[in-house]
Amino acid sequence: MSSKKQPVPWTVTARKTMSDFRVFLFDTENHTVMGRTANNWGQIFIFYAFYYAFLTALFAGAIILVRGILDPYVPRFQTRVQTPGLTIQPRLPSKEALNSDIRFTASNPDSYAQYTTQLREFLKQYDTQNDTQYFLPSCTNGKVQNYQNFAEGDIARSCPFNTADLGPCGSGEFGYDEGKPCIYVKVNRIINWYPVGFTDLTAQQATYNDVSRAPSLTDVLKVTGRPYDPYRMYISCYGWSDEDQINLNGESSAVSTNTKYYPADNGIPFMYYPYYGKLRQPEFVTPVVAVQFTNVMRGQEIMVACKAYARNIEDDERMGIGYYSFSMKIN
Repeated sequence: MSSKKQPVPWTVTARKTMSDFRVFLFDTENHTVMGRTANNWGQIFIFYAFYYAFLTALFAGAIILVRGILDPYVPRFQTRVQTPGLTIQPRLPSKEALNSDIRFTASNPDSYAQYTTQLREFLKQYDTQNDTQYFLPSCTNGKVQNYQNFAEGDIARSCPFNTADLGPCGSGEFGYDEGKPCIYVKVNRIINWYPVGFTDLTAQQATYNDVSRAPSLTDVLKVTGRPYDPYRMYISCYGWSDEDQINLNGESSAVSTNTKYYPADNGIPFMYYPYYGKLRQPEFVTPVVAVQFTNVMRGQEIMVACKAYARNIEDDERMGIGYYSFSMKIN
């Protein structure tokens, strides 16, 4: 009869494994480290040193080539940003809100503190406009500030924006404590873009009557009682539907004296344009139009839209080009 084979104790197996591992790390008999001799390790090190040096040189050469081709002042491709969009302030950071809707209770400061804080933060950028290195001492509207011949390193000085022209929308609680909130409407920056005025307001009015809910520029000017300035980009905010217009202004009209604009001519002068980019205009500040809604119906969800008027701003409500919309509710 054959006897049953006895299992090897686990302690013996463990000692054998550790001994084999130590030999793998350094074999004193064959003088190898992890199975390779010093000569083998030297060959591997030299190969990878040359290999990664080649990759580094290839990457550096590609970067130098691209930087030599591209203009540091103007993006090479701007086909997706030929016409600017609109945006508003207060616009809370995305970590706090995923939209620009405004909802608050006029008698509760905590409910609108986030909006007034955001507006104060936004206005801080206008505190540094006294530096003559970056800003012109004064500007007169009538044309764009069109610099044609820039030398390397030249700075395009900007026209200063006077925040005193924002009236009651320039300080304090920005009307939120009275249930008369202010917003700032601004046009997004596009390098070398500047607005072009209309030459025929009659044609512009016919177009808006056919394809847009926005009031025509002619109707906007009637309320202000001012003549058309072809060197000004006008802004208008209005209720999206007839019901929204009533809730926003207390009357069924897209253009109402109950919606106030600051500066009072509700437009952005062309003298602030064009924008030449962060490198060329490091301290450029965006001009804005402040809009105050003074007769808002309480407790109603109101859809509000804002529109910028210029001949070279495309109008596409579906894509939001040339428009900005948000909802507002005051409790």
